[in-house]
Amino acid sequence: MTKKFLISRENRFFIAQITFLLALLSSLSPFATDTYIPALPTMAKFFGEPINMIEISLTVYFIGVAVGQFFGGPLSDSFGRKTIALSGVFLFSVSSFMAIFISDVHILWVLRFFQAVGGGGASVVNMAFVRDWFEGKDVARISSLIGMIMMLAPLVAPVIGSFLLIALGWKSIFVFMSSVAALTFILFTFIMPESRHPQHITRKLTGKQLVGAYRKIFSSRKAVFLVLANSFAVAGMFTFLTGSSFLYIEYFKIDVGLFPFYFGANVAMNVALTFLNYRLVKHIEPAKILHVGLIIQLISGVVLWFAVSQTEPSLWIVFSMIVLFIGSLGLIFSNIVALILNQFPEISGSANAVIGVIRFAFSGAVGSLLALFHTGNIVPIGTIMGSCTVLAYLFFTGSRLAKH
Repeated sequence: MTKKFLISRENRFFIAQITFLLALLSSLSPFATDTYIPALPTMAKFFGEPINMIEISLTVYFIGVAVGQFFGGPLSDSFGRKTIALSGVFLFSVSSFMAIFISDVHILWVLRFFQAVGGGGASVVNMAFVRDWFEGKDVARISSLIGMIMMLAPLVAPVIGSFLLIALGWKSIFVFMSSVAALTFILFTFIMPESRHPQHITRKLTGKQLVGAYRKIFSSRKAVFLVLANSFAVAGMFTFLTGSSFLYIEYFKIDVGLFPFYFGANVAMNVALTFLNYRLVKHIEPAKILHVGLIIQLISGVVLWFAVSQTEPSLWIVFSMIVLFIGSLGLIFSNIVALILNQFPEISGSANAVIGVIRFAFSGAVGSLLALFHTGNIVPIGTIMGSCTVLAYLFFTGSRLAKH
């Protein structure tokens, strides 16, 4: 019945159409985190808890995404990308909506976990769709296109979150999340075609198949080093996401209405460098661009580390280094993912799951450290971000030395 509405590869707008849809799918997680970051202090008052107890809901979300991606990747190899995407989006939407009825922070954690499992299961198929249809440098190029559109979500999310918070209260933010997921579900149901070839959709997954797929990926030392480099680079960004509300609103006393502009500067830089990456990857190997991106992040992370250790940290130095740190991911993420997925074209869903699982597991662990070492100042944020980028660069160096 819906086949006549499905996007066709013969359509000259195919790339633009699937890029938009996959960017929308990938935007669920940014909306799930960035829209409610401005509301953390307000939510802390509502639940009668210190803010670090609400920040744990971010950590729980990262862990839930890791769980969703762990199972979502292999399941999409066996059941198809579209089936897993729709299942995850549905769970995300329902969990988001249920959050408006709660009054206990522990139930918030539970709902955020299930919301994340759904979001993780849905988003993990994103790059698998791309790898099914494209190969080689094209994977990095299409990934950059998706990244540019996807990054509009964290750019507008704090603005939307702040507006909803002021106008309707924090619960309206979760209604918004649920609505975005519902729209995504409808569009994918009627428009998005299945990218997995029918002969590969077995509709069964055994423990042996699950272990076998992951064993193949972990047998490559180069792939493992790249996954770890990616995980630490992104964990640094999630450290900022977890602590950004405290950093700007509580520590530097930035007005809630101005928070989206401070936050949005990171996204603007990321979009700019992602667009630059899209242009450069046509002529330069992804690995070389990736190296430059990691060097930029390393420098900004180390400077930030020293800046926060001062008696009176400068807002503008901290702000500019964070913008450079987050922006550098525009030169890092799509290239490192393309390098990994191109090694495992036949199990790209599982490979992307490994990337996502370890990335979000690390981000969850790092977020826990930030909540655990909440000191009332911004030293933990800068220290963790600086440490993450140093480790990311070291693992990338290890991948270059690995033979396979």
